[in-house]
Amino acid sequence: MSKANQIDKALVFIEDNLRKTISLEEIADVANYSPWHFHRLFNASTGITVGEYIRKRRLSEASRELIFTDRPIKQIAADYQFESQAAFTRSFKAFSGCTPGKVRASLRSLTSFEPLRIRTSRGKTMQTPKIVHRNTTRVFGISCHSTMNNNVIPALWEEFFKICKKIPNPLYEETALGVCYSISDDPTTPDTPFGYLAGMEVSAGETLPEGMEEITVPEGDYAVFEHIGALDNLHNTYNAIYGEWLPASGYVQSGDLDFELYGPHFRYGAAESVLEIWIPVKKK
Repeated sequence: MSKANQIDKALVFIEDNLRKTISLEEIADVANYSPWHFHRLFNASTGITVGEYIRKRRLSEASRELIFTDRPIKQIAADYQFESQAAFTRSFKAFSGCTPGKVRASLRSLTSFEPLRIRTSRGKTMQTPKIVHRNTTRVFGISCHSTMNNNVIPALWEEFFKICKKIPNPLYEETALGVCYSISDDPTTPDTPFGYLAGMEVSAGETLPEGMEEITVPEGDYAVFEHIGALDNLHNTYNAIYGEWLPASGYVQSGDLDFELYGPHFRYGAAESVLEIWIPVKKK
């Protein structure tokens, strides 16, 4: 296991604590990330949410005990943190297609979900970002709450383009920011809402127009990546950032806010379009 791979550390922690109550906050702390950023990194690296991974590992280990031990089903359910035998039975049937009792009675084949290990990929290329120090800036715009499963951000941009000319004296006329930030302390899933503001940077003395919102982008060091081409595969760039570059980079993400910068080289849908992704970072 690579010591640089924070996800592997979290996976080992999960494996050691399958029989205990563990929270996303505890797992993220092992990996030295905030819960918000850890969930994004975990999903990018494994293709599964933290909660779903833990559930499948617990059910997999429970299925072994059903076959190879004579411990009561109720006790197995409690050991793997199911609130009741009925809840365990429902989850187990969805996982394996069979009830725990039938698995034990028939000694049928195990339904297995093996532990994951994340290793640095070979043969792939991930661009080296620029590390840029950025001063605090104000951003005026409009916002929405979106989720991974229900993305309403494109509709927000359509609304923003209708009112962007009301922003007083933007610092950069041809540049807009899409700021993504956490709004919930709840365990993060594909249905957990996050905040997103479409806006433009303004100077310290400007007055916020009626009907708009303001967010502050904090001072600090940022890793700046370029996404080239259409937005259809933007998720691949994020997956490479969080799943490949960041774990091996010598940096960790700082804060719960990152942003996309749509500058003069952004051309919607064009193969040569350039979008910048700014991730706040600090040295490990």
